[in-house]
Amino acid sequence: MKLSTETFREALLEAAKQMEQHKDELTDLDREIGDGDHGINMSRGFQAVQKELEAQTEYEDLGALSKQVGMTLIKTVGGASGPLYGTAFVKFAGAFKGKTEAEGDELAAAFKEATDGIKMRGKSEFGQKTMVDIWTPFYEALEQQTDLHQALDQALTDTKERVATKGRASYFGDATVGVQDPGSLSSALLLRAIVEVLR
Repeated sequence: MKLSTETFREALLEAAKQMEQHKDELTDLDREIGDGDHGINMSRGFQAVQKELEAQTEYEDLGALSKQVGMTLIKTVGGASGPLYGTAFVKFAGAFKGKTEAEGDELAAAFKEATDGIKMRGKSEFGQKTMVDIWTPFYEALEQQTDLHQALDQALTDTKERVATKGRASYFGDATVGVQDPGSLSSALLLRAIVEVLR
């Protein structure tokens, strides 16, 4: 499975479309177990990314593309999500520097690095019902070369049934069981868009 600069750009444009389509759902979920702004924030951030990507159609490498996306998300996404998503892409920028395409172990390592960045920035671990619960099984599926869509489906199902023990959702305790974590859903939308372009 290979990711090129061109296909990564395509995937991010698709992700922007998905964030827009799921904006209300993400916001409704965040109203249940958060502060109710996740959909609005993700929509604003990815609309800004879309604008950047439409203005610039060619990038010297995957690193340059990732860096621009990361900086745009940090600047435009409000709340906790901006720094978390921004950090993931800044980590991609380092891992992908000088590469116009990535595959196999190299690709898995980049996603692991992005996940580690999210964990460090959010001071979170797998199993706390956050976006880490989606990113971790995703990079593990890349490492093991197993079905990525299936890994995302399973991760979403598992995350939904967990008790939130991190972030604002943790204040809701057991009431979070059976409610999907909005950051996990937006992560799955982004990662699914990337899976679609992996050849």
